[in-house]
Amino acid sequence: MYYEIEDEVGNISTIQLKEKESDEAVQELKPGDFAPLFYLKSEEGFPVTSLTGFSVSNDSRSLIELLRDKPLVLSFYCTCWGRYAPKHLAFLQEIAPQIEALGGQLLVLANESSKQIERMLKKLDTDLNVYHDTDRNVARSYGVYSETSPIWDRIAGISEEVFTPSLFVIGKDRRVSYTFVDENFDNSPNAKTILKEVYEWKNRK
Repeated sequence: MYYEIEDEVGNISTIQLKEKESDEAVQELKPGDFAPLFYLKSEEGFPVTSLTGFSVSNDSRSLIELLRDKPLVLSFYCTCWGRYAPKHLAFLQEIAPQIEALGGQLLVLANESSKQIERMLKKLDTDLNVYHDTDRNVARSYGVYSETSPIWDRIAGISEEVFTPSLFVIGKDRRVSYTFVDENFDNSPNAKTILKEVYEWKNRK
């Protein structure tokens, strides 16, 4: 947008004002979309995510490798969700053995640091497969985290940078077949649908 400004002696100059940029559009995955690629590796002995395959310890595994034999149920989780957090975690603990029994695998990406995750798993005495999502990069690529549309700006009781509660079922061809994204923190994933998708993916030719 251009404006003409006249000074006190009659000189006219033109300036351009930049319009305020709109908030970053968060593109959530939809059924049928290809799941964005990421890697799992260890960093100082702790499990973390990465957007590159480089690993000092040479233990990096890509999403493609994870999907080679089993469909993947990928969930994002944060203890900072308040009362919603234990509810979602209990759901994951309950459904994990059912996913495994049907030939699938569950991976949880958490907002907390690796050391916090380690303490959490010991306290809960659970064998959930939980990785620290470094710099929230995977959550950002899956459309469930945005710096310009923070959850604390619209959900009471949350004051930290967190993921949107979410869960995805990803088949061996890297296609997403089920998505759960709870923008309003008032819902739960559909266990029957998740297990059905895992079963169908595992037995698909």
